[in-house]
Amino acid sequence: MTDTTWKWASLDSTAVELVQEAERTIGADVVLVYAEGGPRTDGRLRAELKPAALDASQLECLQGMEQMLGAVAVAYQRA
Repeated sequence: MTDTTWKWASLDSTAVELVQEAERTIGADVVLVYAEGGPRTDGRLRAELKPAALDASQLECLQGMEQMLGAVAVAYQRA
């Protein structure tokens, strides 16, 4: 287990638009973006969210967005 802590990524309006486009492209209900460091954000995800199953092209889209934002993104579907 790593000691890395995560916080919500600070996104400008351009980055928010990029995340929204990724949500539409991969068909995820929600994409959350995290940045390393800062105060731990242990807020529990609501029970109705589960990680989205992504195919290779959807995963490539999400990874491209991560590279552009310099952050980690997780796609979720409503349970």
